[in-house]
Amino acid sequence: MKFYIEFEPCKECKAIISEMSENTDEIQTDEGSKKFLRHITYNHSEIVQAIIKDFPKEAKKEDFPWFK
Repeated sequence: MKFYIEFEPCKECKAIISEMSENTDEIQTDEGSKKFLRHITYNHSEIVQAIIKDFPKEAKKEDFPWFK
């Protein structure tokens, strides 16, 4: 699943992004992605809220009377 988001990156975001773009090693890139997602999750709540808003909602489960 891919999300395309627009936001104003902070200094740490820019540093992580430049570090990831310099690495060609797949393992290092994976670690950089994890680091970037952790940073966004804990430091940019507006992005998390935008993703939650656009994420598909789970349909309400059907309620069967004999399970009560």
